[in-house]
Amino acid sequence: MMTSMSDYRTASRTRSAHDLVAHGIGHSIMQGRYPVGSTLPGDAELMEYFGVSRTALREALKTLAAKGLIESKTKVGTRVLGRENWNMFDADILEWHLEIGVDAKFLGWLFEIRQALEPLACATAAIRRSPEQLERMRDALIGMARCRDDRRGFTRSDLAFHQAILEASGNPFLQSIGSVIGAALATSFDVSSPVSSVERFTVVMRLHQAVFDAIERKDAAGAGHAISTLIVQTAARVGITTQAGAITTVSLHAFSEANSDASITSGLRLSPRGQ
Repeated sequence: MMTSMSDYRTASRTRSAHDLVAHGIGHSIMQGRYPVGSTLPGDAELMEYFGVSRTALREALKTLAAKGLIESKTKVGTRVLGRENWNMFDADILEWHLEIGVDAKFLGWLFEIRQALEPLACATAAIRRSPEQLERMRDALIGMARCRDDRRGFTRSDLAFHQAILEASGNPFLQSIGSVIGAALATSFDVSSPVSSVERFTVVMRLHQAVFDAIERKDAAGAGHAISTLIVQTAARVGITTQAGAITTVSLHAFSEANSDASITSGLRLSPRGQ
């Protein structure tokens, strides 16, 4: 399954030398050319292969280390780290995964993290959203409705809708999952686009409208439930099975009568370490 993120990131962007090197090594790691636990070739070999200066190579290696793909040690070299160390929220890592192709398992992971976090984002957005943020959601929804026969346009508007919700949540941790949502949308639309049939388009618009309506009336629990329903429906559309208990969902009962930030945090409890 080959998918590009060009629907929501400009594929033709101009890359610097160290960006190109980071991209090349990152791809090679994900394709297994440089297996987990292996040591990357020396600086001289990499400089010759990519045709870049030592400075550009060093910057690229720093970038990859910051993303958790590699680790450099004196007298040992640069070792490739396992996936558990990778920053899977990083936009470049997600883009590289999609460029080389993702399988159903990877797509399932994307839907799991969406199901875990987006209901909370919608619930908080319902309470915290400003009139201006609500209008951005409305504009994005209108943009989706106008793209019945335009897959790229629909994808852009759909992403704008979800990004507006994340912004309205007011939580920077939730806002950081924008790349994950973008990756999930780009991949799922490549497998099965919502604009491929009138019936499918109608269902998708109805589900998004339900999310917007709940946020508009400041119904936190309703917004969380609506986005959860949308995610499950999208997963089913692309052949990802979601069973009870298989996906971690956010408990929204604390939001059912929420009308302030104080009521949001009142339902949270911290347990001592080890409990």
